Amino acid sequence: MPRSNKVETILLKTHSLRDWPEKEEDVKMSHLRFWKLPRSPFAIGTAGKGVFTGGTIEEALARSDFLVSQEKRLGLVIGPSGVGKSTFLQHFAKVRNAHHPLEKLALIDLRCADRNNLPLRILNGLSGFQNERNATTDCWTQINDHLFGQAAIGHRTVLLLDNIDGSSDDVYQSLAQLWCSPHRWSMLLSVNDESLVDIPRWILDQTDLKIDLPSWDLGQTADYFEFAFRQVGVDDVVFNGQAITRIQEMGEGIPRKIAQIAELALVAGAVRQASKVTSELVDQVCDEFTVSVGGKNSPIWEHQSLNAG
Repeated sequence: MPRSNKVETILLKTHSLRDWPEKEEDVKMSHLRFWKLPRSPFAIGTAGKGVFTGGTIEEALARSDFLVSQEKRLGLVIGPSGVGKSTFLQHFAKVRNAHHPLEKLALIDLRCADRNNLPLRILNGLSGFQNERNATTDCWTQINDHLFGQAAIGHRTVLLLDNIDGSSDDVYQSLAQLWCSPHRWSMLLSVNDESLVDIPRWILDQTDLKIDLPSWDLGQTADYFEFAFRQVGVDDVVFNGQAITRIQEMGEGIPRKIAQIAELALVAGAVRQASKVTSELVDQVCDEFTVSVGGKNSPIWEHQSLNAG
């Protein structure tokens, strides 16, 4: 069987596990066993032990800490799609909550939010409970009561609103209603840089601090690979320098793409019984898993969620 067919076969098996549940773990773990890895170095979020915070991420964390510590009202976390804004907010909330007991950080996903369900999402994020559906006016009353109660005992509320991109005017009007609350709170909004032009002017005017999460340069990508393998207890990064450089180029410095290409390269390297992942292997992976649509190459991994964050 040609090598390219072998790679396609192993991935087709990986995506057809519903029919063979007893083989699921074996198929998913075979390439990890080949590289002597206990788990994927590129798993993030709940699957990973830690979150990479080097380079521009460290600076963004420092800016976010400053905004909250100085009791500023509004910060915008800005970066391209796939750069890790959601992961960044999750990590910031976890660390800040652990070290600042007088603060309450609530992470709220705004995807597909509308004027009717937005107040309930905010209320659930603040309370930590999944309240049953309430009338919109009741939700706003409870939100204001919560903010007042937290302020009365000396606690500061920090709202981390993720995925505001594409929100309707009704959602922004609801956020304007929240903005008028006089209680002690701060807010961080994450937005894709290409969607920044759609953000209402009042948000831009009220922004105290812009927190950039740009795509990675080669140095940051190389640091990420070292971090990723340390997280799984392996000292030897099985990617050589040219492979990391090529992944940086093909992934355009976007962490989600970088992690996805690297994962596919591990699978392909195991199939080929390679001793290292090389730039040639990365090129073969990208060629095999790229489809052409209307004359424009579109990597398959852009439409998948392999270790995406």
